[in-house]
Amino acid sequence: MSLLPQPVCEPSLVEGVLLVSPIEEDQRDLRTILSDWHVAVESVGTMEDALHYLLRGSTPLILCERDLPDGNWKLLFQKTERLPRPPRFIVSARLADDRLWVEVLNWGGQDVLRTPFVTGEVRHAVRCAWDAWQQMWVPMTARRTHGPQAGAAAAGGPNDATEAWIPRVPEGWPEARPKRRKPAN
Repeated sequence: MSLLPQPVCEPSLVEGVLLVSPIEEDQRDLRTILSDWHVAVESVGTMEDALHYLLRGSTPLILCERDLPDGNWKLLFQKTERLPRPPRFIVSARLADDRLWVEVLNWGGQDVLRTPFVTGEVRHAVRCAWDAWQQMWVPMTARRTHGPQAGAAAAGGPNDATEAWIPRVPEGWPEARPKRRKPAN
């Protein structure tokens, strides 16, 4: 297994979601679900195409089908872990069971989504993965204001950031936290 070359541009120049799936219906559904999210959403059908895309720069999030024509999510995950700023990884599968979920988490992945996709689940998983990546790699002052950031406190990433996380949810998306109801007297 060879190492990926270093990105050829500044990491902040390519920020978004990379969809890796040979299933056109899944690509279309994910693009529709993420259409009101103001970051780049790119899709490719193979692991090789994904690796070529990743040479362009830093990608915070990969949403990858479990099985690919030229490999699988584990092979792609291993290669992305060698990048200077590895992306968060969400795996999708039609037969997403507890075993796959445990396997993805044990490997260091973010989440598992069952297909066909459910809008709320996709948005929640993407929002959480985006937050995790930003907390690790992006200083508070440089974080993208239009990403799907849920309200969470900074957990002290590599730069020991401890500032409060400012909740920002794209217009039209449900709030990151449900509103509490007042108890009835």
